[in-house]
Parts: sequence; C-alpha cells; structure tokens
Amino acid sequence: MKLSSIRSRILVFLIPLLFVVWGVFSAIVYNLTEEELYETHDAQAFQLVSAIAQLEGDAISPNLLDDHHELNDYFVIIRDGDGNDIYRSSDKVELPKYLRPGGQEIEYDGDSWVVWSFPGLKTDKQYIIGIVFDEALELADQTVATVSIPLALVLVFSIIATVFIVKRGLRPLTALSETLSEREPENLGKITTEKQADELVPIVDSLNMLFDRIEEYLAREQRFIDDAAHEIRTPLTVVKAQCQVIERDKLDEPTKLRFDNIIEGVDRATHLAAKLLEHARAGQDAKELKEQDLLPVLQESLAQQAHAAHDKNVELQLLQSEHVEAVVDPEDLAAVLNNLIGNAIRHTPNDGQVIVVLDRTEDHIQLSVEDSGPGVPEDYREKVFERFFRMPGQSSSGAGLGLSITQTLCRRNGIEISLGKSERLGGASFVLKLKK
Repeated sequence: MKLSSIRSRILVFLIPLLFVVWGVFSAIVYNLTEEELYETHDAQAFQLVSAIAQLEGDAISPNLLDDHHELNDYFVIIRDGDGNDIYRSSDKVELPKYLRPGGQEIEYDGDSWVVWSFPGLKTDKQYIIGIVFDEALELADQTVATVSIPLALVLVFSIIATVFIVKRGLRPLTALSETLSEREPENLGKITTEKQADELVPIVDSLNMLFDRIEEYLAREQRFIDDAAHEIRTPLTVVKAQCQVIERDKLDEPTKLRFDNIIEGVDRATHLAAKLLEHARAGQDAKELKEQDLLPVLQESLAQQAHAAHDKNVELQLLQSEHVEAVVDPEDLAAVLNNLIGNAIRHTPNDGQVIVVLDRTEDHIQLSVEDSGPGVPEDYREKVFERFFRMPGQSSSGAGLGLSITQTLCRRNGIEISLGKSERLGGASFVLKLKK
C-alpha cells in the first residue's frame, strides 16, 4: 500500500501499535494479578487442608509451598462450646475465649487481624478463620498496583509512540518547510510534486503558481527599469550635446555657474540611468559558469581603476599575482571588482591605500578588497547592500546602486559576499568567497 497521505501514514502505524500495546500490557496485568491471587489462594487452601488432615490424625508438610507463601498470615481454629481449642493451625495469635459470631478486628502483639467466627448448627462448636489485616491491605494494594502501574506504562509508552509516529507522519511537511527555508530569495523555480504527500500537493501547486506570478512581476519590473533607463539616456545625451556646443567664454560668471550645474546634473542623471541598466541586467538569468583564471580579471580591473586612484594619490595594489581558477562568469566578476575597487577609492582619503588580496583555501577561493578609509559602522554593514541606501553624513556622490548590483551579481555566480573591518588598513573590507 502506497502511503501517499499524511493521514494514512499516521494511522497505518498508530492503530496497529495501539492494538499491540493493549495486548502486551493486558497480558502483563493478567499475569501479575493471577500470581498474587494464586499466592493468597494457595496459603489459605494449605491452612484448610492442614486443618482437615490434622482432624484425621494426619499432617501436611509446609515444604510443599513456595518460600514466598506467608503461612503465618492466616490461621484456622476450631473450639468447643466451653471455648477450648480443639484444633489450632497457628500459635501466633491468642484470641479471646469467647468471640461473637461474624467478622471483627482484633489487635494482638502489634498486628491487626480480621477474624471471622462461625458457630455450628448441629453442635456447639465454633469455627474461626483469621487473616492479618496487613495481608488484606497488601492484597488490595497488589491488585491495584498490578493494574495501575502497567496502565501508567501504557500511557507513557503510548505518548512516546504517538509523538514518534506523528513526527514520522509529518516528515513530508517538515521536508517541504526545510526546502522553502533553504531557498535563496532569487530562486523562484518550481517545487516538484513527486513523492509529496497527497495533502501537500495542492499547497505545492499553489506555491508554484505564486512563484510564477512573482517571477512574472519581477520580469515586468526589470523590463520597466531597462526601458526607462534607455529612454532617459537618449534625452540626457541630447541635452549634454547641446550644452557642450555653447561657447562658455561668451557667458557671464553667474550664467557659467548655472551652466556648470546643468552639466553636473546631466552627468549624475546619466550615471543613474547607467546604474539602473546595470542593475536590470544583473537580475537576469545567469550564464553557464565555467572555471576561469582570475588573475587577468584582477589585473584588468585594477588597470581600469588606476586613473581614479592616481587622481587621489591612493596606492592601489594587488597582493597576489598567482594564477588561480574559480567557477565564475568573468564579466560579472569584473563588474563586481570594478564596483568594489571604485567604491574603496571614493571612500579612501587622499594619500590612502587600497589593496586586493587573493587567498586560496581547501574548499574555496577568497578575494578581499580593503581600504584605509573610515570603514562602515557595524549597524550599517547589512544596509549598504540595499538599493539607493546612503550612509548618513556621506559626502561622496553616487546613485546608491553599486553595492546592490554587486550583491545581485554575486548571488548569480554563487559568490558569498560579506563586509567587515580590514585588519591591515583599518577601513572597510569586502570579502568574496568563490567556488573552486
């Protein structure tokens, strides 16, 4: 039988288990109760048979009973009409000479006894049977114990078994929850319905439909950003071209200042449009990743940023010149490095230092971009990757998209990126972990 339902998974284990538990513990209760009753019955029967045998001039050896039978907890006495004992099975108890008919409690030598006195109908003889009161209580206690203790064990065992079976039965739901929690935010691929429990198939189908709608929405957003950036760049290019043909020498000083402000605003808008385009392209599907030599990519990125470093007299240095291969798209890695190195140069004061460190470990390749700037406070180290985020008091210009684009490109290439403090230079340290 195929257990494709959570309900059937639970019931098919739980119901047979309950029957087995009931059968096992019923047998235990029966055997314990039977043993206690047989012990009591054997001791009483021995006393009765011993009395009959003695009246016939015979005797029975007590060795015929097991050691755990307490013969001294019972007695049988036969008296004549004058209160004299004709037969006594035990000398452990001294009874009053005359007893009223029926049951009564008698204290003797620290023990309580339940005594029954029965007068004969045809003679004046009196037949007396006694049992120690503690034995009667023990019999009741043992009977209760033989029932309550196994039932308590049944309860505990049933709770443990039920928890285990429910956990086992709900394993498909737990597996689905773990699958969803381990997913990357950009992973909107469908969840397979194969080997899913019947109750989870509608949930998985609904999730897949939701993923499709989210993916379609994100695609529309990316297309909108892409189209908007393209449309913005065209008029900006025209405006800048028209401004550049104006002869600045014929303008007065206030007009020159306004003219420079226009050029600066156009440049910033053009930069923002370029970053929006870059962000849109970073969110597209990844290419097939292959092993690439990182050294040429590093050298090219440093060469592209050398002019910016020279303008601020910032020392830009690569601390590793070894050929190292990693699984990555070279264009994406170049864009990441350009963003990180350019960002480090912008935030490093004049005469500062920016280094790129390449390390090889057993399971990954590590790239670090470190600077001697003020660094990033710990409270902002996660927020700097958000779109359009700028730290309070930041003076350098920018669209606030560079690190967001960097993080998106890293995710697309399976690169782990983190931000900390540089132990070498004291500023910010961006660490990239690439797959071998």
